[in-house]
Amino acid sequence: MKHILAFIILGVVAVVMPGCGSSHNTDPVVAENVEVQNTQLAEALNTGDLRHASEMADSMSLFVDDLTPEQTVQVLMAFLSVHNEAVAKGDRRLDLETLRKYVDVYDIAVNANPKDTRAAFAKANKINPDVDFDAVAKSFREKLSQYDAIQDGSLVAPEPSESE
Repeated sequence: MKHILAFIILGVVAVVMPGCGSSHNTDPVVAENVEVQNTQLAEALNTGDLRHASEMADSMSLFVDDLTPEQTVQVLMAFLSVHNEAVAKGDRRLDLETLRKYVDVYDIAVNANPKDTRAAFAKANKINPDVDFDAVAKSFREKLSQYDAIQDGSLVAPEPSESE
Protein backbone atom coordinates (compact mmCIF):
# COMPACT_ATOMS: atom_id res chain seq x y z
CA MET A 1 0.00 0.00 0.00
CA LYS A 2 2.85 2.36 0.85
CA HIS A 3 4.40 1.72 -2.57
CA ILE A 4 1.11 2.36 -4.36
CA LEU A 5 0.74 5.71 -2.59
CA ALA A 6 4.32 6.60 -3.58
CA PHE A 7 3.59 5.83 -7.23
CA ILE A 8 0.40 7.87 -7.14
CA ILE A 9 2.23 10.83 -5.64
CA LEU A 10 5.08 10.42 -8.10
CA GLY A 11 2.59 10.49 -10.99
CA VAL A 12 0.93 13.65 -9.75
CA VAL A 13 4.31 15.28 -9.12
CA ALA A 14 5.41 14.36 -12.64
CA VAL A 15 2.45 16.26 -14.06
CA VAL A 16 2.76 19.16 -11.66
CA MET A 17 6.47 19.82 -12.06
CA PRO A 18 6.37 21.05 -15.70
CA GLY A 19 3.94 23.78 -14.71
CA CYS A 20 6.10 24.96 -11.85
CA GLY A 21 8.25 27.21 -14.00
CA SER A 22 5.28 29.22 -15.19
CA SER A 23 4.82 31.12 -11.97
CA HIS A 24 2.63 34.21 -11.98
CA ASN A 25 4.20 35.67 -8.85
CA THR A 26 4.91 39.37 -8.76
CA ASP A 27 7.49 39.27 -5.96
CA PRO A 28 10.66 37.59 -7.27
CA VAL A 29 11.93 36.76 -3.76
CA VAL A 30 8.68 35.01 -2.84
CA ALA A 31 8.61 33.29 -6.25
CA GLU A 32 12.15 31.97 -5.80
CA ASN A 33 11.40 30.82 -2.24
CA VAL A 34 8.24 29.03 -3.39
CA GLU A 35 10.12 27.36 -6.26
CA VAL A 36 12.83 26.08 -3.89
CA GLN A 37 10.18 24.81 -1.48
CA ASN A 38 8.26 23.23 -4.35
CA THR A 39 11.35 21.31 -5.43
CA GLN A 40 12.00 20.20 -1.85
CA LEU A 41 8.35 19.14 -1.48
CA ALA A 42 8.56 17.08 -4.66
CA GLU A 43 11.73 15.38 -3.43
CA ALA A 44 10.19 14.65 -0.02
CA LEU A 45 7.08 13.14 -1.62
CA ASN A 46 9.15 11.07 -4.05
CA THR A 47 11.27 9.63 -1.24
CA GLY A 48 8.31 9.07 1.09
CA ASP A 49 9.61 11.50 3.72
CA LEU A 50 6.18 12.63 4.89
CA ARG A 51 7.50 14.58 7.88
CA HIS A 52 9.58 16.79 5.60
CA ALA A 53 6.78 16.91 3.01
CA SER A 54 4.41 18.10 5.74
CA GLU A 55 6.83 20.83 6.80
CA MET A 56 7.30 21.99 3.20
CA ALA A 57 3.55 21.93 2.49
CA ASP A 58 2.94 23.92 5.70
CA SER A 59 5.49 26.49 4.65
CA MET A 60 4.18 26.73 1.10
CA SER A 61 0.59 27.04 2.29
CA LEU A 62 1.50 30.36 3.90
CA PHE A 63 1.98 31.71 0.36
CA VAL A 64 -1.00 29.99 -1.25
CA ASP A 65 -1.86 33.20 -3.13
CA ASP A 66 1.56 33.06 -4.79
CA LEU A 67 1.37 29.40 -5.82
CA THR A 68 0.59 28.27 -9.33
CA PRO A 69 -2.43 25.97 -9.54
CA GLU A 70 -0.04 23.05 -10.14
CA GLN A 71 1.89 23.91 -6.99
CA THR A 72 -1.39 24.10 -5.10
CA VAL A 73 -2.22 20.59 -6.31
CA GLN A 74 1.14 19.40 -5.04
CA VAL A 75 0.54 20.98 -1.62
CA LEU A 76 -2.92 19.42 -1.42
CA MET A 77 -1.47 16.03 -2.37
CA ALA A 78 1.12 16.41 0.38
CA PHE A 79 -1.60 17.19 2.91
CA LEU A 80 -3.60 14.21 1.66
CA SER A 81 -0.55 11.96 2.14
CA VAL A 82 0.02 13.31 5.64
CA HIS A 83 -3.67 12.74 6.43
CA ASN A 84 -3.45 9.12 5.26
CA GLU A 85 -0.32 8.54 7.33
CA ALA A 86 -1.86 10.17 10.42
CA VAL A 87 -4.96 7.97 10.12
CA ALA A 88 -2.79 4.87 9.68
CA LYS A 89 -0.81 5.76 12.82
CA GLY A 90 -3.89 6.80 14.79
CA ASP A 91 -2.55 10.34 15.30
CA ARG A 92 -5.87 12.20 15.69
CA ARG A 93 -4.29 15.59 16.42
CA LEU A 94 -2.08 15.55 13.30
CA ASP A 95 -5.03 14.36 11.25
CA LEU A 96 -7.30 17.20 12.39
CA GLU A 97 -4.57 19.79 11.81
CA THR A 98 -3.99 18.41 8.33
CA LEU A 99 -7.71 18.39 7.51
CA ARG A 100 -7.92 22.09 8.42
CA LYS A 101 -4.84 22.96 6.37
CA TYR A 102 -6.15 21.08 3.34
CA VAL A 103 -9.52 22.82 3.50
CA ASP A 104 -7.92 26.24 4.01
CA VAL A 105 -5.54 25.87 1.05
CA TYR A 106 -8.30 24.41 -1.12
CA ASP A 107 -10.72 27.25 -0.32
CA ILE A 108 -8.17 30.00 -0.88
CA ALA A 109 -6.93 28.53 -4.17
CA VAL A 110 -10.40 27.89 -5.58
CA ASN A 111 -11.63 31.35 -4.59
CA ALA A 112 -8.53 33.16 -5.87
CA ASN A 113 -8.24 31.40 -9.23
CA PRO A 114 -11.16 29.02 -9.81
CA LYS A 115 -10.68 28.36 -13.52
CA ASP A 116 -6.96 27.51 -13.45
CA THR A 117 -7.16 25.68 -10.14
CA ARG A 118 -9.97 23.46 -11.38
CA ALA A 119 -8.01 22.84 -14.60
CA ALA A 120 -5.03 21.71 -12.48
CA PHE A 121 -7.39 19.46 -10.49
CA ALA A 122 -8.67 17.92 -13.73
CA LYS A 123 -5.12 17.40 -14.99
CA ALA A 124 -4.12 15.63 -11.77
CA ASN A 125 -7.35 13.60 -11.86
CA LYS A 126 -6.45 12.25 -15.31
CA ILE A 127 -3.29 10.76 -13.82
CA ASN A 128 -4.98 9.48 -10.70
CA PRO A 129 -8.76 9.17 -11.07
CA ASP A 130 -9.03 8.19 -7.38
CA VAL A 131 -8.11 11.70 -6.25
CA ASP A 132 -11.12 14.03 -6.35
CA PHE A 133 -9.99 17.27 -4.69
CA ASP A 134 -13.54 18.62 -4.43
CA ALA A 135 -14.89 15.45 -2.80
CA VAL A 136 -11.92 15.31 -0.41
CA ALA A 137 -12.47 18.93 0.62
CA LYS A 138 -16.18 18.25 1.19
CA SER A 139 -15.43 15.14 3.24
CA PHE A 140 -12.78 16.91 5.30
CA ARG A 141 -15.13 19.85 5.89
CA GLU A 142 -17.83 17.45 7.19
CA LYS A 143 -15.36 15.71 9.51
CA LEU A 144 -14.20 19.05 10.88
CA SER A 145 -17.79 20.20 11.42
CA GLN A 146 -18.57 17.03 13.33
CA TYR A 147 -15.43 17.35 15.44
CA ASP A 148 -16.18 21.01 16.20
CA ALA A 149 -19.77 20.15 17.11
CA ILE A 150 -18.59 17.45 19.50
CA GLN A 151 -16.09 19.82 21.09
CA ASP A 152 -18.59 22.62 21.68
CA GLY A 153 -21.32 20.26 22.88
CA SER A 154 -23.82 21.04 20.12
CA LEU A 155 -23.65 17.47 18.83
CA VAL A 156 -25.02 15.03 21.35
CA ALA A 157 -25.87 11.39 21.06
CA PRO A 158 -29.56 10.56 20.76
CA GLU A 159 -31.31 9.41 23.90
CA PRO A 160 -31.46 5.64 24.12
CA SER A 161 -34.94 4.36 23.45
CA GLU A 162 -36.64 2.25 26.05
CA SER A 163 -37.52 -1.11 24.59
CA GLU A 164 -40.55 -2.47 26.37
